[in-house]
Amino acid sequence: MTRPIDDLDRSIIHLLQEDSRMPSAEIARRLGVAERTVRARINRLVQDGIVKLVAIVNPAALGYDVIADIFLEVEPGRLEDVAEQLVAMEEVAYVGLTTGDRDISIQVFVPSVDALYRFITEKLQCIPGVVGTTTYVVPRVLKWLHHWSLPTDGAITSGRRVVRRRRRGRAARSQTEASVTPATGMSGGENA
Repeated sequence: MTRPIDDLDRSIIHLLQEDSRMPSAEIARRLGVAERTVRARINRLVQDGIVKLVAIVNPAALGYDVIADIFLEVEPGRLEDVAEQLVAMEEVAYVGLTTGDRDISIQVFVPSVDALYRFITEKLQCIPGVVGTTTYVVPRVLKWLHHWSLPTDGAITSGRRVVRRRRRGRAARSQTEASVTPATGMSGGENA
């Protein structure tokens, strides 16, 4: 089940994509909201499965200079078995079940074209149920998944907007900071 996110969630996600190590206090300062609100929102985004806070390895920095997208044709009834074996292979970064001419799509990282050849001939083609493969070497990637941003059209938002108020005294600030209100503009007090 999906849950809608509001503009504050979007802003937090955007800042975390810029720098996943950005402290909650800095995010709060940039967005003009309470740090506690930011921490609660991040915790909820993680708990709801909307974001994952993970380290992303750069394969090229470790000598895995060849990226290939490989599409596999699989015998009927063997799809799940083949997919499970592919998931277990350390060269494989992505496994997707597909529609169309091929049944499975994978992405692999290997140190050389020779290593790619050995992977295809000694591992992929030896999996029972694999009928054929089509390989595309990817010489240059322009956009990775971790660079994907939420669409700005707002098609899947909660219909709520973030209201940012000018900073005042501590007592007034705690009541108005990060107040999220319905799109009608009526005042509210939901902080997290």
